[in-house]
Amino acid sequence: MGIRLLLGSTNLYELKYLLPEIVVFLGAFALFLLDIVMKSSETKKKLFLWISVLFLSLSVLSFLYKPEFFKDVFSGTYTVDTLGIFSKLFEIILTLLTLPFLHTYMTKKNTFYYEIYYITFLSLLGMMTLSSSYNLVVIYVSLEMVSVSFYIMTALFRGSFVSKEGAYKYLIIGGISIIIALYGAAFMYGASKSLDIRAIMSSYNPQNALYLIVGMILFLLAFAIKIGIIPFHFWLPDAYTGAPTPITGFMASAGKLAFFIPLLRLVPYVNQHLYSSWMISVSIMAALTMIVGNALALVQADLKRLLAYSSIAHSGYILSVLSSNSSMGLKAAIYFVFVYSIMGLGSFLVLSVLEQSDTWDNQIYKIGGLYRNTGFLSLSFAVFLFALLGIPPTVGFVGKALVFLGLAIKNIYWLGFVLILATAISTGYYVRLVMLMFTKDAEIRIKPEYDILENLSIGLLVVLTLVLGMFPFILWNGISNISEFLFRLANLR
Repeated sequence: MGIRLLLGSTNLYELKYLLPEIVVFLGAFALFLLDIVMKSSETKKKLFLWISVLFLSLSVLSFLYKPEFFKDVFSGTYTVDTLGIFSKLFEIILTLLTLPFLHTYMTKKNTFYYEIYYITFLSLLGMMTLSSSYNLVVIYVSLEMVSVSFYIMTALFRGSFVSKEGAYKYLIIGGISIIIALYGAAFMYGASKSLDIRAIMSSYNPQNALYLIVGMILFLLAFAIKIGIIPFHFWLPDAYTGAPTPITGFMASAGKLAFFIPLLRLVPYVNQHLYSSWMISVSIMAALTMIVGNALALVQADLKRLLAYSSIAHSGYILSVLSSNSSMGLKAAIYFVFVYSIMGLGSFLVLSVLEQSDTWDNQIYKIGGLYRNTGFLSLSFAVFLFALLGIPPTVGFVGKALVFLGLAIKNIYWLGFVLILATAISTGYYVRLVMLMFTKDAEIRIKPEYDILENLSIGLLVVLTLVLGMFPFILWNGISNISEFLFRLANLR
């Protein structure tokens, strides 16, 4: 009775729609309790890894129980739909693929913290709730949960000033983004007297137009900071460089995916009155991000920092097609953000294996002749680099082709040409890395040590990068249905 009184009108039966989130939360709680009662040992390290894998696997299995594919629950604050289900599945799988590298990397670098496991779970929980709501309060709390977890994980490199500096910059600029998000939410609530994005965007009238447009732009800017859009990118290269590399991969893949979802949900509700403000803001930021991101990547001497700027540029590619405000544009954006999470994670995971060698320090020249030291890692890295460049038959080619098509359908040709120019600039550093790996003599002797789980994770990401590039309809059909469904719902309001 007491619980029912506390929850008010909430129907406890609706908790069944939160099974994946509940399993992830229980996993974080179980790991936290184990950390308290168990002493540090090799057995404890392995136990934490396998318990994490177990709870994440159970969370994936819990998706089998989904009685409905669209439903607003908990008084409309949480939405169960195909975009949310698809996003959460991807986020859990990306976390599963990261865990073996995290365990090995933190152990070999003598920077192992047991807290990293349950903080990872809590960040994943925030991503899952962020992916499943139109409610501004839920979005804000989820954004904070993910962000605070990322601040902590970025700093968990024992004895590294670079790690602490990156975490501090992330904390300060991330805090600014939260303040901007709050201001945006205040303007949108003031304009509509609602906390639901769908109702807010549908409430346009001449009297509230200014407040609604200002709120929408502030909301966009808050997420632009989180995904590293230029000129709000200053934290990202330092945070990505300073963080333990598996964490960097996790932030660049699952984190970027989660941060983009609220923007993807917003697109179908940008009506003709708001379109001009939306298109101008989004297209200018996207164009700057594509050009400047790739130009800065071109002059980097540190491989990890280069991939960080590459991640910034890819945020620009995804954001550019959102300016079209069309079903095709949304399809392309959803497709690209999902496939980038595959190739982006793969590239950082390869780097995390290389970093476990004492002679490796991420200087680009040291990648010379890497093929002569480790054929599997070199070939895998080459596949991911070609995918990031957009070379067929990788999935990156399909993603960029769809982005260009989405822009062309709405006659935004100038932004399409910026996309082509940015890709041409990126050729300079992606091809250079591949040439160094396969045509130069080995600069250093590297004998990477990685276990079967790490091999399987990299192998799976390589297979997905190639198979989804050769057979894009495996992913495209489902994404097309998601985009069309979101636009149909928006048109009903």
